[in-house]
Amino acid sequence: MKIKVERFRSKSKYIGIMYMIGIILSSAKNVYATPSTVLWTTCTPYMQPFGVLHITYDTYFLDDYSYPIITGLTIGALPINELQLEVGFDLLFPSQAPLLLNAKIGTPEDVLFKGQPGWSFGIFNLGFEKDVNDYNILHFVVGKTMLEDWGALKYLGSINVGAYFGLNKNLFVSSDGETNQFGIMLGWLSYPIDVPLIDKIIFLADVMTGENVIGGGGGGLAIFFTPAIGLLTGPVFFFDKVAAGAPKGWIWTLQIDVDIDLKGQ
Repeated sequence: MKIKVERFRSKSKYIGIMYMIGIILSSAKNVYATPSTVLWTTCTPYMQPFGVLHITYDTYFLDDYSYPIITGLTIGALPINELQLEVGFDLLFPSQAPLLLNAKIGTPEDVLFKGQPGWSFGIFNLGFEKDVNDYNILHFVVGKTMLEDWGALKYLGSINVGAYFGLNKNLFVSSDGETNQFGIMLGWLSYPIDVPLIDKIIFLADVMTGENVIGGGGGGLAIFFTPAIGLLTGPVFFFDKVAAGAPKGWIWTLQIDVDIDLKGQ
């Protein structure tokens, strides 16, 4: 799942270069389409700023087992600082139902007053094949990135909490046959670490509860070569490996993210 690193990501000024790299790295997200995310979950209130296009190319694999490759676009669509909106789509390959949509609305951190948490509400995995990919998951998240002038607290990074609810009960079933449509989400991103020759690295971790197809979590590393080009990698573990379709109970993810500011700023 693609990451949008709260207040830590800035806009690229190299629009032409980013466009070419985005075309090379992308081809048009896990079996699950998502809005802005951490590593596995949507547990971040971050949204794409207005006019900033996000390209993602996510892979999930382990030995000879792999999820579909997920590639997609998400863009900020509302030119209001106090209320932002992002919309997007993802394509899964290979898949019998490759198209999934997502959208969410919310208020970024610190725009109403200093120290104000961010919040977002939306839907992801909005599919069109009945009982195949119509997970149609509602999610709500509140989160806060510690401010620079908060002393040692700033090193806590970003802490987020949320919840999700899958609207199609037929697709949120455990391996024991129990329906589990609801879950709690937690997400954390570390304080950014400056690294010579590249932009920064960020440690991250997240989890979403529930013995169902998406219940699980992971931890890993986000490497930003520039403020607008990132590589995420780490393991993802599942609460119900049978429901998730992961025989070993975990997989590895490698994700490429590219931002392009279409406003040319």
